[in-house]
Amino acid sequence: MKVRVLWTAIVSVIALAALGVAPASADPSKGEVLAVECDELGPLEIVVFSNGSPSPGLVVGSTQVGIPYALHVEGTFTPVGGEPEPFVDEFSKPAPQNGRLDHCTWHEEGSDEFGSFVIDGEVWISYTPAR
Repeated sequence: MKVRVLWTAIVSVIALAALGVAPASADPSKGEVLAVECDELGPLEIVVFSNGSPSPGLVVGSTQVGIPYALHVEGTFTPVGGEPEPFVDEFSKPAPQNGRLDHCTWHEEGSDEFGSFVIDGEVWISYTPAR
């Protein structure tokens, strides 16, 4: 049970961190990089600096910032020698009225000494113009 709680927390943090705090310029060596596919913006790499609540994420190689207003993450964690354990995490607030809105998705898989995981996520963002 402790491992499931740990992995649920880790996966939630990874998912929320995908929208993490970003400084003025992205330095992938100082944060986590997450590849997302957006309906309007296309494929992007987002630098993730936060492990807390959803906050802006910076697009690699750009000054563009994505600001989440909704998130849905689901997946499974399978502990070593155990059964798959599903999880779901959601966050939402009203969409901004700026007109620059997009929907992005991502998929992650991995494993370590505790087990393996599969994560599928959706995030709805407001974004700044690229410069």
